Amino acid sequence: MDINKPLNRRKALKIMGLGALGTCIPQLPAIAKDRKEKKDRKEKIKRMIFYFSATGNSLYVSRQLAGDNGVLLSIPQEIHNENPVYEAEEIGIVCPVYCFLPPAIVQDFIARSTFKADYFFTIGTFGAHTTVFPEYVNNFAKEHGIKMNYISAVQMVDTYLPYFDVERELADPKLKRIPERLAAITAAINNREEYILPVTGQDRMIYEGYYRHSGRDRKRPTVTRSEKIVFSTDACIGCGVCESICPHGSWSLVNGKGIPEGDCENCLACVHNCPQKAISIIPTPPEPEEPNRNVRYRTPNVKLGDLIRSNCQS
Repeated sequence: MDINKPLNRRKALKIMGLGALGTCIPQLPAIAKDRKEKKDRKEKIKRMIFYFSATGNSLYVSRQLAGDNGVLLSIPQEIHNENPVYEAEEIGIVCPVYCFLPPAIVQDFIARSTFKADYFFTIGTFGAHTTVFPEYVNNFAKEHGIKMNYISAVQMVDTYLPYFDVERELADPKLKRIPERLAAITAAINNREEYILPVTGQDRMIYEGYYRHSGRDRKRPTVTRSEKIVFSTDACIGCGVCESICPHGSWSLVNGKGIPEGDCENCLACVHNCPQKAISIIPTPPEPEEPNRNVRYRTPNVKLGDLIRSNCQS
């Protein structure tokens, strides 16, 4: 390659995408090595946080709660752990709220794992409403032998594109309250407070109305097939970001174009993180078409490579 010859934008993005894909594999052994070293020292970890993040909201919150000494572990990576036994003084789950519930991948991870901790907390990240999320999490945890000490939520940018215009979300005053809200939650967890976010009568009305209208499954409402909800447009340049950022590994490159086929969490990581904005959502009635196809979102201070390392299944 002539290093003095300028690259056009299309070629540059393709190289960037392939480079991002390459970041996924070398980092994982480092995570495993770090865990092994901690285990070898037989030191009890102070705070261990498991997270799932498609656009960076939950990863950002996890980092704030972990501070300098906490251990962060990605659920899409840990769900493949053949010996899912975890021990720390405090264990937390941070995840988005999907249709008022924790994502299916988070539920599956909790169900197959064993946790040993003195204090257990869950924080949801949401855009509009949590409704029954804290109640559902609390009951689900009890079913799997976990006593939740603290459950709360942080309102952030809503990234579910069929219903929300990201441009309007970014102008919403609610975003200014995030630092204050995070500080209050962090202080409460540091003090090991006992608290479960209350579910109101209005919360239940919103929840019941949504599920009557949508007809979705009330335990796994977002689980579907990727080929039924997303597709790549002619703007696709085959950079491979979709393939490397999907938590189910349900994208592949065929003849230089991203093709979805496989299980889908409906997290929209592929849609939001495509550098070409070349992935669109297939309207699924009764949901509307996305109001603004020109705007996508990734949380500030969270890089594309961070999300690829968190979700990559290659």
